[in-house]
Amino acid sequence: MTEFMQPINPIRIWTKGTQYRFAHPVFAIAISNSHDVEYLTINGQFMPVTAITHAEVLLNGLWTPLHTLEIPNPAT
Repeated sequence: MTEFMQPINPIRIWTKGTQYRFAHPVFAIAISNSHDVEYLTINGQFMPVTAITHAEVLLNGLWTPLHTLEIPNPAT
């Protein structure tokens, strides 16, 4: 089962070709199997996380980088 979510604020993702970087505005985020994430661009392309070099969100008129942080599981 795939669940689609539309971002509240505009998001764009960046990919890298052999010579250039490409920006792709995001229409929706697709989550399947409760953990596989892909981004659906406004052009209808599904972009897997592995193809993305970085992402940005538009906040207060400025493109702000999104960062990921790995949170280790606490010892039990």
